[in-house]
Amino acid sequence: MTTPIVVPTEAETAESARRVLTGVTVLLGVLTLGLGIAVLAWPDATLFVVAVVIAIQLFGFGIVQIIRSFADVTASGGTRTLVAISGALAVLLGFLVLRSPLQTVVVIALVIGAWWVFRGVLDLVDAASGHTVDRGLSIVLGVISIVAGAIVLLQPELSLDVFRIVVGVWMVLYGIIIVVTPLVLRKIAQP
Repeated sequence: MTTPIVVPTEAETAESARRVLTGVTVLLGVLTLGLGIAVLAWPDATLFVVAVVIAIQLFGFGIVQIIRSFADVTASGGTRTLVAISGALAVLLGFLVLRSPLQTVVVIALVIGAWWVFRGVLDLVDAASGHTVDRGLSIVLGVISIVAGAIVLLQPELSLDVFRIVVGVWMVLYGIIIVVTPLVLRKIAQP
């Protein structure tokens, strides 16, 4: 006796992918929030510790973006490609930060600042394209990233304490928004 093969409908597949994306996104938000709190809570952290925390966040973000590029079946091919490139660049940047974590604050600040501006611009482009459900989230995350990146790029000689605070505040804000948004969107979508 054979068991019939049940093929999920396109709607079921999309809903399953949406659940995976939501779970992975919330996990990234919790990771980012926790790392931001850690950076702010330990003011005596060395550059090495801050670099490792930043690298962990970049790895997490990159992996989530790569998963999102494959799982988001509703996005266009161009959007999925940009998301995948963004994820790959984040992972590469994480490795570069870990390669020599005892580099000067200026070099790490410039790399992270440039990444934040790049990521912020991508978020704003995503929001402007109108293809995303969470348009408000993309705008807020884009603005936060661009502002934090601009602060770091315009003042690359910041002391470790100021750099640590900017990194910590960015991570906390980014993490809170990433965790809260899927929950709010789910509540709005319910009848």
